[in-house]
Amino acid sequence: MTDTQAIEQVVRHWALCRDTRQWEGLRRCYAPGASVKTTWMVGSAEDFIAASIKGADNPHAPQSLHSIGASSIEVLGDKALAETRMVLMLRAPLDGVEVDIIAWGRFVDFFVRHHGRWCIQQRHPVHEKDRMDPVDPGAVLKLDAARLASLPKAYRHITYMQSLQGATITPDLVQHNSPEQALLYQTAQDWLRG
Repeated sequence: MTDTQAIEQVVRHWALCRDTRQWEGLRRCYAPGASVKTTWMVGSAEDFIAASIKGADNPHAPQSLHSIGASSIEVLGDKALAETRMVLMLRAPLDGVEVDIIAWGRFVDFFVRHHGRWCIQQRHPVHEKDRMDPVDPGAVLKLDAARLASLPKAYRHITYMQSLQGATITPDLVQHNSPEQALLYQTAQDWLRG
């Protein structure tokens, strides 16, 4: 297996383990001291896994599925960068109406080779757009327009639902084709070559 194939496998394995509650498999995707950014937390991979386990034990938590697409990977020695297309699909109740939320984006992963295995050292999401639809097409959603407008445009529907469930929203995640995206790309290249 080439380095590129091994890294692609980790990215795909991450999604399957996260969605199917294979926590030890998820843990193996990360290097020691890895960091994670999501719409609802910024912290260590261990904190992310602990919060994911807690959420999985909550019968009212949203059901989530990650669909992983194509990756662009650059390997340099024992470091690598992987940018991967991703679609997150959630199903959750919102004010008594069951909704589906779809969020499109990419993962920018900083990989390191740790004990001969490729592992994620840092994960940065890039959000493109999202939408929310009632599962029953005849149902009517009544969203608080001011609350929705106060949330980051590229991921406002997913964070609308998460904020109503008590999550602390990460307001400054990278959005598609933004100055912050250009800065992330530069930071990633500096890290890879540093």
